[in-house]
Amino acid sequence: MKDSVLRPRRTGVDSVLKTHSSELFIKREDRIFFSQGTKIRKLLGIYRSLESKLRSGEIQNIILQGNLHSNAILAGSLFFKFVDVPTKILGYSRDPKLITPASIISKRFSELQLYPTRKEWEKAVEDTRKSLLTNQALIPEFLFTSFALEGLTSIWDEIDHSQYDRIVLDVGSGLTWLSGILWGKLPITGICLGLEKKKFGPWMESNLSSLRLSKLNLPYESLIDPQEKLKANFSYGKKGNIWLEKSKDYQKRFGIYLEPIYGAKSISIIESMMEKRELEGRILYIYQGGILQGGVSSIL
Repeated sequence: MKDSVLRPRRTGVDSVLKTHSSELFIKREDRIFFSQGTKIRKLLGIYRSLESKLRSGEIQNIILQGNLHSNAILAGSLFFKFVDVPTKILGYSRDPKLITPASIISKRFSELQLYPTRKEWEKAVEDTRKSLLTNQALIPEFLFTSFALEGLTSIWDEIDHSQYDRIVLDVGSGLTWLSGILWGKLPITGICLGLEKKKFGPWMESNLSSLRLSKLNLPYESLIDPQEKLKANFSYGKKGNIWLEKSKDYQKRFGIYLEPIYGAKSISIIESMMEKRELEGRILYIYQGGILQGGVSSIL
């Protein structure tokens, strides 16, 4: 099992939809390690940056941080469990009764230190950073590191850019979107399903320095505000019956389960834009995985 995590197989591409003269393809990142997709590519980048210290015993414990119910915490807990690295989670959850796949896996595989508010959590993270032991490594929230960015380069190595006209992907933290921009071989359209579009640019600009990148002129104008394309509830983590039904519909039509938090929403927007000829040509959607979270009704 350890080898399957550290050496994931190349993910395939399925053609799923033709509209007018355009065609939609889906890159199946959901086929990587329990459907953790691009999160595993990020974690591989982080792991490789620490591998020699982990093997020598210089680092013996990984600390993950963030929302207890997030994909990043879920993927991190699974990944480090299967590569035999003990983990601790500094997490927060505003609803102590909320149970999700991420919280179940985190409690089973990791030591958990949980806070009821983000403010209290932020103080705990800062205190931990100041008192971090030499045999511990603290991973940033959302896995937002330069090493995770390096790990994402493998996805672009698998794509023959001559076969497509454009790539579309979901934007959460924006790291995968940024990785695609730096790759630079095709136009990248991002759908803002994490932070709202108007908030994403300032957030990214304030966090770029942590990636050790020089000043970039990023194409924020290429980002899509989902509310401008479809009249529906796109609140982060909210599924609702419409997205559950969309997931079922796409599974029947395409033979692919597109989870309702990101995947079904993005494909709905892409399909609508293709019908209106707002997206044309051969379009590759990067389905980033996350099926384990398909049972989540809210991420608070």
